[in-house]
Amino acid sequence: MKVNKNVFRVNSPLNQNIVMGCILFCLPGIYVALTGLGAGGGRPSSASVANETNAILYGLFALCAWLAGTVINLLGPRISIVIGSIGYPLYIGGLWYFDRTGHSWFPLWGGAMLGILCGILLTAAAFIQFAYPEEKDKGLFISMQFMMKASGAFVGALIAFCANVHEKKAVGVSTAVYSVFIAIQTSSILLAVFFITDPKKVVRNDGRHIAIFKAPTLVDGLKDLGKAFLDKRLLILFPAMLVCEMPLAMVSTINAFYFNLRTRSLNNMCFQFIQILMPYLLIYVLDSKRIASRRRRGAIGVVIMGTLAIGACIGLYIWLDVVHYADIKTSPAVDWQDSHFPGIFVIYILFGAIFAGFQVVVEWILSALTNEPSTLAQFAGMVKGTSSLGMCISFVVAAQKVPTVGQLSLQFSLYVLGIAGLFWVLFFHVKETNYFIEETVIVPRHVEEETMGKLGTDQQREAEYIKEHIATQQAAAGVTSLEEDNVEMQTSTIAQK
Repeated sequence: MKVNKNVFRVNSPLNQNIVMGCILFCLPGIYVALTGLGAGGGRPSSASVANETNAILYGLFALCAWLAGTVINLLGPRISIVIGSIGYPLYIGGLWYFDRTGHSWFPLWGGAMLGILCGILLTAAAFIQFAYPEEKDKGLFISMQFMMKASGAFVGALIAFCANVHEKKAVGVSTAVYSVFIAIQTSSILLAVFFITDPKKVVRNDGRHIAIFKAPTLVDGLKDLGKAFLDKRLLILFPAMLVCEMPLAMVSTINAFYFNLRTRSLNNMCFQFIQILMPYLLIYVLDSKRIASRRRRGAIGVVIMGTLAIGACIGLYIWLDVVHYADIKTSPAVDWQDSHFPGIFVIYILFGAIFAGFQVVVEWILSALTNEPSTLAQFAGMVKGTSSLGMCISFVVAAQKVPTVGQLSLQFSLYVLGIAGLFWVLFFHVKETNYFIEETVIVPRHVEEETMGKLGTDQQREAEYIKEHIATQQAAAGVTSLEEDNVEMQTSTIAQK
């Protein structure tokens, strides 16, 4: 199959990732902007309800994300993304309603709906960033999605900052800000409907599809889910996945309590901006052409993010002690013009870099374990579900008013365990390449050409030709039960070769 590289194709892996990034810009990006303001964007007195809402949200998110890999294999990314997109505007509307009326039922219900639905959305997004790129581009695809999501959060934070720049009191955001956020989120559903395509129809620039897709069944999906839960590699990575997003709850609670609204908005805007910068820098590490070894690239990424995580935790320990944070009972409404603002601001920004960069490194290592799409769908559900469980724990702890130093100690411990687990999986389970050893994955043409005469054989070349032929037929007509039998037979032959 020939592809004109000069013609825009929505079904290229990169363009599918860009479309998914635009959807993330509109949905979780705006959500993170509001969460980053603390108290769900409301008054400091709203923090308790916001934390309770988020605890419900992330608890359901964890459960649904763990199941979402099976859902995506059954329904495909497009339907999954459309369904998953609905929860975000409901959630923002609930927070708006509570801030204006004081009634908590709507935000609690909205949080539950978002938790159920966004687990599907974000697992579908992770599936695209894991399964569509070549091995050499996985850092780019993962970082690109995070950068675009952070860009949405930055724009949302900028809107809130501009609306609140002169507000020195500890109050909630305006009706106009909520309205703009809901409008942006609602429009994103159209992107999924018109531009997300079937994975079977995704074609690389070399004209090859990414894989053969077998017709899934619910029973097979549940079996694959069970295997993922028992996968020792994922069990070792559990602490790292659990702590990925936990800092957001802790630092957002500090932001809501300690600062006035305009300073909260400034902090939030800078917090989101660093999440654009950090993944961008990690692309040059994780996908570096100068460092041939994939394990070495991953190790450098772990060292960078591990050092930042440990350093930021130590810095926050010191700040909590210096300002006697535990003894402060009412919001001091600190402004950026106050003399003791810079120290906590730097720590806050460091946690923003960690929130983004640590996730990118964890997901890169996870995606390096395989290129097989259906397995990566389950891995996507596991990482999103487990990181959401961490967020749930973090918000529950915050809602129960556990001292901040206790929350920090929990996260510090998980970072230490997580870093050790990342190194273990990286050096004992990540291969330099997974190409030619997975029967359904189609090897990129340039990889085949580079390895022929080294690792490759005529049988492998024939196997790749057969797989591409099957994938082309699937893209043209879909997989029927009869074709599925044929796929099973031919892929078994490929595996024997």
